[in-house]
Amino acid sequence: MTNKSEAQKPGSFVGTLLFGLAIVFLGILFIYVLLVAYGRAKETRSWNKVSAKILRLEIIESRPTPNSPIQFTPVVEYEYLYGDVKYIGTSIKRVNGPSSDRGRAEKKIKPFSKGAEVDCWVNPNDPSQALLKHGTLAPLYTVWFPGLFVIAGLGIIINAFKRFINKS
Repeated sequence: MTNKSEAQKPGSFVGTLLFGLAIVFLGILFIYVLLVAYGRAKETRSWNKVSAKILRLEIIESRPTPNSPIQFTPVVEYEYLYGDVKYIGTSIKRVNGPSSDRGRAEKKIKPFSKGAEVDCWVNPNDPSQALLKHGTLAPLYTVWFPGLFVIAGLGIIINAFKRFINKS
């Protein structure tokens, strides 16, 4: 517990103010990241839906460095027609990546079978970009959590100003 004279020092005010600003900044940064992720997931829902044919399903094993664990990359290759041009797509979702768990990689390609006709969504501004599944809209529903950091940081800043003003 600090005594009253320590809490009223200018260094204490500045430190508290900087701490509050840092908390607000981090909250705003995470809100921005979540809103960008939501925007990207929402954007693909306006892309054009076309039929595609699954050409290849595979799990590729790789080891980026000799000491890293094996990574499993799900590969789905499909062909679709857009504007009288045939394209080959490989994206399941907008963000694809390897997994260190083979079961997780297999789960991503499980809904598909070779030769099957599926729906894919094509970016009308770049028809070579297509995907088989939309990303989740969950980032919008979780934006409240970093919002709490913004509110807490603002509370710290306001409290620091109140203590500083009351000192005078």
